[in-house]
Amino acid sequence: MIQVFTDSIAQVDQELDLEEKEAHHVFDVLRVKENEEIRIISNGKTYLAKAKRKPTVLIVEEIVCKSNNIEITLCASLIKQEKFEWMIQKCVELGVTRIVPFESKFSVVHIDAKKEAKKLERWNSIALAACKQSNRTTLVEITPVQTLSNLKNYRSELNVVAYEKEETKHLAHTLQQPFQSITVCIGCEGGLDRKEVDQLEEMGFVSCSLGNNILRAETAACYLLSCIEYQSHIKEA
Repeated sequence: MIQVFTDSIAQVDQELDLEEKEAHHVFDVLRVKENEEIRIISNGKTYLAKAKRKPTVLIVEEIVCKSNNIEITLCASLIKQEKFEWMIQKCVELGVTRIVPFESKFSVVHIDAKKEAKKLERWNSIALAACKQSNRTTLVEITPVQTLSNLKNYRSELNVVAYEKEETKHLAHTLQQPFQSITVCIGCEGGLDRKEVDQLEEMGFVSCSLGNNILRAETAACYLLSCIEYQSHIKEA
């Protein structure tokens, strides 16, 4: 079912005019017909609506959707543009709550301060499209680019840093402990420097291996989120 996020306040049995961009997408691009059902996400609530004439929909009822009980923050070192954008899309589909881009020692990508606002706008646009596609009922927050030291502001109940040279602790063992929020940190194409890992450990992050194979940054992000999703359902079973 088509899903639309709106800043307007929806109320049952009342008509709602979609914002111009969303109305164009729903009625002109997707060619939604009159009385066709769509989902409206308004003020954190989900509603079933019926399309009327552009740009209007009729709110029929509020519906309850199951949401992810675990809050997941991904701190991701900057990588090449197309790979970072792909990672945003896939991580949104896999349930991430927040994405925190940061610069690390081996980052080959550095974003000019004058271009950061435009870049952030594009990242949020990609995240919004992925939320719609995957029928998520909550938007994903993407923060401005941070320094490594600022990652302390995004710590959770459990904090993990993926480090390819970690030999004793695997992610599987760390995820066995109970948690309702988790922050995972991954490096760029060249990984994280040992001093950076030490700094993160001083902040309370646990260094973990993701297995014997060296993963690309975007692959590591998907692997981490998939493991968290799997482990959360194991605990519920």
